[in-house]
Amino acid sequence: MNKDSLSKNNKGVSLVEIIIVVAIMTIIGATVVLSTRVATDKHVNSCALKLASSIEQTRNLALGKQGASVRIWQNTNDYVYLQMYVNGSAYGDQVAIGRPGITINVIQGGSPAVVGPAPIEINFSRSNGSVTDAAPVSLLSVTNGRRVYDVNIDTFTGRVTSELKTS
Repeated sequence: MNKDSLSKNNKGVSLVEIIIVVAIMTIIGATVVLSTRVATDKHVNSCALKLASSIEQTRNLALGKQGASVRIWQNTNDYVYLQMYVNGSAYGDQVAIGRPGITINVIQGGSPAVVGPAPIEINFSRSNGSVTDAAPVSLLSVTNGRRVYDVNIDTFTGRVTSELKTS
């Protein structure tokens, strides 16, 4: 090959090639962002469902035992923990139900609060499963900032329902 043929074939990168590369990078970037969001939203759903299930299980234990309660707190490592009690003694192990980045807001006795290092305790009556606290917890909202999952507790019956509020 001679010098003239090399310079004629070297045209560089065309505008169409640049557009295609940018489009591919945009698609890959959007896929990564959406995957991360879906993964963190699943943690909120999982935490809310574990919370509702454990509260309902504690209520059912109260109906068959002398009394039962559940404590929920967020440790210094930002994990949300839950522990059930029957007759004042621990029932099973404490369980990590939420990962860092998840916040649980509480309505207790009509006042809002956030679950922190001091445990929120919910006590159930043996006679009818109702919440027996002087300032009962009626709502727990599990959130990561974008997604909110509400866990409602009927203080008169102790029944638990959960619903996705926003996505």
